[in-house]
This record gives sequence, C-alpha cells and structure tokens, in this order.
Amino acid sequence: MAKRMNPGSPGAGGSNVPSTGEQLPETINDVFRCFICMEKLKDAHLCPSCSKLCCFQCISRWLNERPNSCPYCRATLHVSDLVNCRWYEEVASHIENLQQICQNIKVSSSGRRDQCATHKEKLSVFCKPCKQCICASCALWKHSGHTFKQLDLVYETHLAQVKEEQQQLKSRLLELISLVQNVEQNVETVRNAKDERVSEIRTAVNLMVGRLDSQLKGKLLTLMRQKNSLNQETEQLEQLLHEIEHQLSTCSKSQLIMKSADLLNMINQVRTKPIASYVTTTTVPADFVSEIVPAYETGVFIMQNFTKLQKKAEPVYSSPLYVNGLCWRLKVYPGGNGAVRKEYLSVFLELTVGYPETSKYEYRVQMIHQNSAKIIQREFVSDFEVGECWGYNRFFRLDLLADEGYLNSHDSLELRYQVRPSTFFQKSRDQQWYINNLLRTQTLQLAEIKVLNERIERLIEAAAATASSSVGKEVQARKSRSVSDASTSYSSRKPDIISTVQIGSSSTAKNTAMLGDAVKQKNQQCCRW
Repeated sequence: MAKRMNPGSPGAGGSNVPSTGEQLPETINDVFRCFICMEKLKDAHLCPSCSKLCCFQCISRWLNERPNSCPYCRATLHVSDLVNCRWYEEVASHIENLQQICQNIKVSSSGRRDQCATHKEKLSVFCKPCKQCICASCALWKHSGHTFKQLDLVYETHLAQVKEEQQQLKSRLLELISLVQNVEQNVETVRNAKDERVSEIRTAVNLMVGRLDSQLKGKLLTLMRQKNSLNQETEQLEQLLHEIEHQLSTCSKSQLIMKSADLLNMINQVRTKPIASYVTTTTVPADFVSEIVPAYETGVFIMQNFTKLQKKAEPVYSSPLYVNGLCWRLKVYPGGNGAVRKEYLSVFLELTVGYPETSKYEYRVQMIHQNSAKIIQREFVSDFEVGECWGYNRFFRLDLLADEGYLNSHDSLELRYQVRPSTFFQKSRDQQWYINNLLRTQTLQLAEIKVLNERIERLIEAAAATASSSVGKEVQARKSRSVSDASTSYSSRKPDIISTVQIGSSSTAKNTAMLGDAVKQKNQQCCRW
C-alpha cells in the first residue's frame, strides 16, 4: 500500500494549510473505514485480535459465508467475540465537522488551483478537441470554433468513472483476500492431514512394537524353561558326582564293594536318561516378522562350466524370478564387463517386467561358499525402471574364485539373489498392477473366444444349408426323369449324393474342428489366468 504524507509535513509552496486540508481527513477516514466494504462504518465493531474496525453487517456476512476467522489478521473469530464500539458515533460527528472544515479549506485551495495561468480566471470550460480545461477568455479567443462542455459536467463524468473502477478494485481486493484465506486454509488442511497420518503411523508402529515384544516374551519363556530344566538336571548330576566322590574317598574296600552295585545303578539311571526328556533339542528361531518391510524373495543361479563361460564376452542370465507380478533375473558377466574384463566378476540385477514408473527396490547378491562364514554378500537399494540393471561391476576378483573355494570341483559357481519392495504399500501397488494386467488380458481373450464361437456357429449353419440344398437339387432332378429310369438312376447314384454331401460336410467339419480347437486353447488360457 502506498504511504501517505504526514499531516504536518510541508506542502507545496512551503505552506502547511493545503497539506492539512487534504491529508488529515483522508487519514482519519482510513482509520474509521470498514476494512471489508471500504465504506463509512455502520454499527461499528472491532476484532479483539487486531482492533480493526468494520461494519457489523459486513463482518457477520463474512463469518457466515466463510470460515470463522478475521479477514484482516486471520485470527479465529466468531460473531460473539466482536467488540461493539459505542463511542464511534460521537467520534464520527466530530470527524464530519472536521471534514467540513477541511472541505472549506480544500475548496479555497482548489479555487486557486483551478485558475487559468494566462488570464488568472476560473477554469469553467472543457475543450473537447484539445482535451483541456480552459477559462471563458481562452474559449472566446484561443479556442474559438471548438466544441465545449461545462467543466463541472466533465468532472462528474470522470469522477464517476474513477469511482466505478475504484469499486472494481475494492471487489478485486476482497476476492484476493478471500483467495489468500482459502490458500491458508488449504495449507492448514494439508498440515492437519499430514499430522493425522503421522499419528496413525506412530500408533501402528507402537502396536507393531508391542506385538514384537509379545513374540520376544514367548520365545524367552520357552528358552527360560529349557534353561531351568537344564539347570535342575545339572544340579542333580553335580550332587550325584559329589556323592560318588564322597563314597570313593570315605568307604573302605569292603564297603565300596558292597555299595558299588548301588552306585553303578544310580550312575546308569542318569546316564541312560534321554536328554530330550527334560529339554527340547529344537532351537527357538531368532526371526521376527516385520509388518512394515516385506520379506525377501530368493532366486538361485548356478553357472555350470564356469571356466568355459569366462572366455566369452557375452553375459549369462538366470531363470526369471517372479515377485508380486514383477519379473527379475540375474545378469552375470563371467569374464567381467567393460573396463574390468578378465579381472572381476560382474553381477547385475535386471527388472524385465514391472511397474511402469521408477521405483526403489532393495536387493542382495550372495556368492555361496561351503563355509557359511565365507559367503560374499552385496546389498543395496536402487531406483529400477523396466529393462534397467543395477549391480556390481567389481563383484569379486576372478583369480581368487578357485583359490578361495568359491568355484567348486565341478567347475560351477553358485549365486543367490534376493529382492523386495521397500514397503508393503509398494508391494500392494505392484500386485494391483499385475492383477489389472491379468484382467485386461482375460477381457481380450474372452472377446476373441466370443468371435471364434460366432464364426463356428456361422460355419455350422452354412454347412447345414449346403447339405440341405444339395439333397434338394438331386431329388428335383430325379423327379423330372421317368419313373423307371429315375428309380434305377437314383439307386445307382445314391452313393454319389451321399458322397457329395459328405464332402461338403467334411470340409465344413474340418474348419469347425480347427476353430473349436482354437476356442479350447483360449478357454484353457483363461482358466490358467
């Protein structure tokens, strides 16, 4: 908003009177003007947050049509919160008196301004061709023969135009204020939605952690029972050993001979008791099911005759691994790829069929060794597109494969690869994409089956019509001959008629059978889907 001049600042010609007469009333009017309709206040009320004045009717309509917030400061506001300015009427009357005084000063000043510079007379005429405000003397001499109009009428016309445009600007200002408020409300809605999702996620995670704690408690209880059982058995065994040592150290030879049978019996009972009777040999699994990240899907790639494959520059591919409708495969360069040819084993994971947009997937590649402690594992997360490969150009040195036991005696190298989406949401999205593809394929195949069935029906109808027409023609030809000849001829040519019908039917039947086989194949494909 443009800054206004101070009421006390010097005006034109160094006089303070014109400045006060023009600026002071406008400044006061700005303070006591409704900031919604930009007109004189009616039933003045103010916002308790920003103390801006407005008409009660304007602010009430605003709050009823829009969210409960002040259009100026955006603070939360209800009709009941508005403060009634009872002092305004008295102040308004003083303002009107002041405006009248200022208007008189303004008229006096305006009279001096609306004066012809040449003749020092009042400007009273508007010259239309020259578009100038002139005095009567100018109209009589300098603008003789021109078209004129009274200055006051022209002024009223221009004033009306400017005020109309001003009103349009006020309406636009209100519209922009409303749009700003809508944007701010949208911002608040977005933030609230995000906070709700965060709250939901935290609640879900807390529940998941609780379930994991419950699983841990169950596993620990099982292990503690096993431990307690073993401790009891250990204590009994230690007591027995202590008793045996005591007898060996304190008994005489004759006493030991007499007690040896009992001691051996006690030892035999403990020694022959199966361990499984007091503890299970099954190890409690250390895995915990994650409800956030899906489990890995695993594929195995064994390369036979690896030394022979090493001599070729072409890559070798594993069998496809299908994960949630996506197709993955391992792409391996046995002799190395590019700059590391003949130096390193190069291993890559390729997405051959999948979701059309770029997505992150987690993957692992392991090179298997007989000793599990020596298994080489590479793990990473990459953005995959269909047909794109990600992996390791320098996976392992080729000269160390045989020396360190990764290349076995059968000249084969085993790689294990695993892949998974980052979240269950992504997994569900991939599955939905795959389901939609299956449904589209099924729809197309059903449409093809329908077309084939219609063709079969038309061929069957055509075959029946052809057979009926052939028999009718033969019968009509026989009737035109003599009865005796017809009888003889008909009996001799009857096989030909049947043969003709059979030939036509046989050709149609072959076509029908071929279409029938095609329909069966399509039906079988749909069943498999």
